[in-house]
Amino acid sequence: MSPHILIDQALEGVSDQGSQSDIGLLVQELITRLYTDGAITTDEFNHYCKRLMEACQRRKEAS
Repeated sequence: MSPHILIDQALEGVSDQGSQSDIGLLVQELITRLYTDGAITTDEFNHYCKRLMEACQRRKEAS
């Protein structure tokens, strides 16, 4: 499966209020691992980190 699809699905999980509370940390680990493995570029890494930060902020505001 494409790393981009994996990250997109994981980011959708962060938006789900019913998901586990540490989902943001797990997604951060996934993004970092894919970056260090060379599966995504630096620009993609920055893009996904920004999306994760925004999703975590929305989740925090909703709770």
